[in-house]
Amino acid sequence: MMFTKCDSMLPRTLISLFLLPVLSAEPCAKTPGSNCKCETPSGIKIDLSPLDQSGTPRFTTVDPSNGDTYYYNPCSAFTIPGSACADVAACQKQKSGNYWRIGLQDTANFTGDTTDPTKIHLVYHAQQKPGVRQTNIALECSDSTTPDFKFVNQDPPGKGNFHFTLKWSQLCYKSSGLSAGSVLCIIFLVLVIVYFVGGILFLHFVRGATGAELIPNNSFWKDLPYLIRDGFTFVSNGCKIETTYDKI
Repeated sequence: MMFTKCDSMLPRTLISLFLLPVLSAEPCAKTPGSNCKCETPSGIKIDLSPLDQSGTPRFTTVDPSNGDTYYYNPCSAFTIPGSACADVAACQKQKSGNYWRIGLQDTANFTGDTTDPTKIHLVYHAQQKPGVRQTNIALECSDSTTPDFKFVNQDPPGKGNFHFTLKWSQLCYKSSGLSAGSVLCIIFLVLVIVYFVGGILFLHFVRGATGAELIPNNSFWKDLPYLIRDGFTFVSNGCKIETTYDKI
C-alpha cells in the first residue's frame, strides 16, 4: 500500500517538473557598483563599459519625425552646459531648443531575461515636470563591432516614454554553462524515462500486468484529458464552481 500511495504522486511530480523549465527565466541582475553591467545566474555577462565616454554623451540620435535630438552615455553621467541636462544618462533636446532629462545613471535597471536575445532592456528614468520620463533601450545582437544607437519611438506618444535600440557585436551573449531551465529539462527527461521504464518492469514482473495495464498509473493518464478539460471550463467560468440542484 505504501508503494501505491507514493507511486500515485509521481505523475503530478513529473508534470510540476515539466512546468518549471517552461516558467524559468534568466534575469540579468545589475552588478553592484556599476550602472552598465549585469550577470545572470548561469554566468552570462553584459558589459557596456567599453562604450562609456566620461563626461560627454557617447551616442547621439535624431527622431526623424520631428527633429528632436537625443543624447545617451552608458555607465557615467554627463552634463550639457547651460541646459537642464546635468548629471544625466540620457537627454532630449527638442527642436525648439528645450532640454529635458529622460534618464539618470543611478536609476539604471536591466529588465527581461537572456533566454531570448530580444528581451534584455536597459531602463532609466528621471523626475521631470509634469511627471516621470523614461528611457528604454533594447540591447540587441549585431555582427558589427561598431555600436549603433537609434531612436525608435515615443510610446505612447506624448507620455515621455522613449524607446531606443543599441546594436553591438558584444551583445551577442552566450551562456558559460547550462541554464537553470536546461538543468531542469534534463532532470525531467531522466525522471520520465525512469518512471515509465521502471514502472513497466515493476508492473510486468511483480504484478504480472499485461497490455495497457503496463502503463504506470494507467487510470490517472486516462483521466488527464478530462481533468484538463475541467480546468479550462473552471477558468472560463471565472473560477466559479457550478452547482446544480435536484427539483423537488
